Amino acid sequence: MSFEWRTDEDDGWQEAVKPAETAVAQPFWRRRWRFLLVALLGIAAVWGVVQWQVDQRIDQATQSLESDLLATHNFLLQTAVSRDEALFKANLSGRDPDWGATQKSLLEEGLFLDRPMLGWYHQAMAEPLTLEDVTFELSPDLQAAEMQYPQTYVVQSQTGITETVRLWQTAVYRQGRSRWLYAPPLEDFWGEWHVWPGEHLTVAYTERDADIAERLATDLDGLLGQMCAELEDLNCVGRLRVNLRLDTEPLGIIKINDIETMLTAGPRLSLPTPTLIGLPRDESSYEALYRAYGVQLATAVLAHQIEYDCCTHQLFFRALRDYQFAQLGLQAWPLKEEMFAQMLQAGFDGSALSHWTRRWEEAPPQFLQVWLIEDPEPIWQQVYMLIEFMNMQETAVSPAQMMRLMNRNSHVGWLEDTLGDGYDSAFFQTQFIDYIYDQSHSGQLADLPIPLPSGKITLICESGNSGPSYKVFAYDLATETWAELFANQFEDAFITTSDGIHFVVTEYDGFDSQEPAFSSRYLLATEESVELLEEVAINRTGEGSSGVSYFTLDREANYLLRYEYDFNNEHTTTTVRSRSCAAGTCPEVEVNGWPTISPDFQHIISRSFLELFSEPSDRIELQFDLELISTDGQARQTVGQGGIPFWLDGATYGFVQMGDAGWEVVTAVIPQNQPRFLFSQADLLEHLPVNERDVRTTDIVVNQIVANPQKPSELLVQVNQGGTGGASQSSNRISSSLLRLTLADDLASVEQIELLRSDSFTGNFGFSPDGRYIIVADYSSNGSSIEVYLLDQQTGQATEPFTTLSYTFPWTPDGNWFIQETKNYLLLHAPA
Repeated sequence: MSFEWRTDEDDGWQEAVKPAETAVAQPFWRRRWRFLLVALLGIAAVWGVVQWQVDQRIDQATQSLESDLLATHNFLLQTAVSRDEALFKANLSGRDPDWGATQKSLLEEGLFLDRPMLGWYHQAMAEPLTLEDVTFELSPDLQAAEMQYPQTYVVQSQTGITETVRLWQTAVYRQGRSRWLYAPPLEDFWGEWHVWPGEHLTVAYTERDADIAERLATDLDGLLGQMCAELEDLNCVGRLRVNLRLDTEPLGIIKINDIETMLTAGPRLSLPTPTLIGLPRDESSYEALYRAYGVQLATAVLAHQIEYDCCTHQLFFRALRDYQFAQLGLQAWPLKEEMFAQMLQAGFDGSALSHWTRRWEEAPPQFLQVWLIEDPEPIWQQVYMLIEFMNMQETAVSPAQMMRLMNRNSHVGWLEDTLGDGYDSAFFQTQFIDYIYDQSHSGQLADLPIPLPSGKITLICESGNSGPSYKVFAYDLATETWAELFANQFEDAFITTSDGIHFVVTEYDGFDSQEPAFSSRYLLATEESVELLEEVAINRTGEGSSGVSYFTLDREANYLLRYEYDFNNEHTTTTVRSRSCAAGTCPEVEVNGWPTISPDFQHIISRSFLELFSEPSDRIELQFDLELISTDGQARQTVGQGGIPFWLDGATYGFVQMGDAGWEVVTAVIPQNQPRFLFSQADLLEHLPVNERDVRTTDIVVNQIVANPQKPSELLVQVNQGGTGGASQSSNRISSSLLRLTLADDLASVEQIELLRSDSFTGNFGFSPDGRYIIVADYSSNGSSIEVYLLDQQTGQATEPFTTLSYTFPWTPDGNWFIQETKNYLLLHAPA
């Protein structure tokens, strides 16, 4: 069998039988259709070209309008950043005067860009907005436009991390006579109002923000449910109901910047709708928006539920509110470990009984703000630490109940009510300080720079009674235990020490009586013995009084200064005795002034007491006789006229005297005692800075001179500016400079002068026992404490300043740890 393939194309065409042809006339349109088709195609082509040209011109016009709009808006943002009210006002539409007044108020209060009430802080753009950054919606007549543009804000996440988010703002512009103007939106901009009903929250919002408003409503309703479930004693009582209106008026931005708006709103509150404050386009920006609304809503609910009396004890209210917000995960609890260590270094005494009136009754206005990213005042940290500590106590009531109890008249009464049986006024401040220390414990003990010291630290404590009542305690660094020295041994006693081993004790008999005369005993005490120095009758009649005081002249109490005074007769007598003189085996040495003893205790330079009664800013007249006296009294010589004597070593001393061109510092060597020039006022002047008028002072006076105990060729000199130098001086602080001088090996000349600081410094200064560190201290405003920092001379690095009560710069027995003293505790600082 075989097949033969064939296709249609292979078949021939079948010829049809053709009918007879007859001429028939064709219709007119059939004869003209080709012509009409060509004509229509031509018209369409022309129309297309025209339409293309129109579209091109529309696109060009639109681009030109958008470019003009963007330039106008960038200029508006620039005027907002610089707060140039005149230029800002010139770009506002006059369609709605009330709206324009609100915009100017936003500018004046810094709220046109910033949102501090929400915890958002505007971050200015490095470059202006571009067309790629924004979107436009133009009206059909091209006379109005909506612009959406991004703004970057610095916010704090719920974990406490500072980050940036972008939210989109909406601006409306209308065409003025000659330019675009920033304008209010028309009524149809917002659309219809809607109501979202939730379990606890009912939200009213407009059609424009419907999507974001409904998502916020769901999450905020859940937040209220969480508050009722997790915050003890919030007392939701069945079902909490709150009404929230998302307002379209920009005036709402100003209203919520006043915290009282939220604290007095009750269950009905109004917040600006999202379009007014910023729209999110990702999850991080939505989270920032949700927490901004959430903090406002939760603050209002807390204030309402605890019936807060706005705005009393605002700092405590804020701390308790933030503590509960941290429980909810709404925002981070702001305390960090380093803050506890810094609080101890600042000398915070932890007293909840004596220094908290201002914290309880008053607070600067910024403490009422809902959000604070940074707050330079440490006072808020103290209150937050107290709230944290209280909530750790088993007997404490809930934070919400603590808020309700803030109607007490004093913080003491409030502590008693909130802590119940757990509050003991005698031990509370100690417990509080222990808590602060525990929170910073790991930071203090990590990576010790040097081994902890050994030996003992001795502390003299004042009981705070009306009369003199001092106690002595010793802390054993090895066993970490305290022990009282001289327990029940001295009554009505005033005690001093210079080395923690030898104590000068002044006991008063009849001090508290109303009699004009009483007696006092002066003792030199150690742990092994107590020696009677003298017993004296004291007279306190008349305008003044008379008496005797004893001081140690050196840290080991080898020499004692006896100072006898009679203020009625304006008479003083000073004598020096060695410790062996306590037994009467050697004569007293009369010095008739304040003595400065040599490092080897063999000589004394005596100068008048008159300098002791001068103010730091007074000019010191350098015309007092200076005497060089041997401590055994066998040699006495007047060595010059001047003041501020100092010792470089056991044989070399110096002082300040008047020269031909102002004051000068001279030194002399025993036994020649011939003054030799060291440096002058002019030598230091050229190293001092110029003032704000570019003028260097020409009038300075020496205030203090201190030599390095381990390196006598190193001097610290403090000079104060006089009244004619031209530098500005306040009534409380005077311009002062601290300089370091390096002397030649023979101590006879100056090789180098360095300026260490120049400001209003009027405090004390000195060297560490090993001479490596320079200690600089500034007096506090009331003189009750000093702020200290240590400067490492090898590295040039300085420690962070810290506050201490001691003016004597105490160190541990090994000389390596500086002792910071406060009312309740001691801290050790190893500057190495």
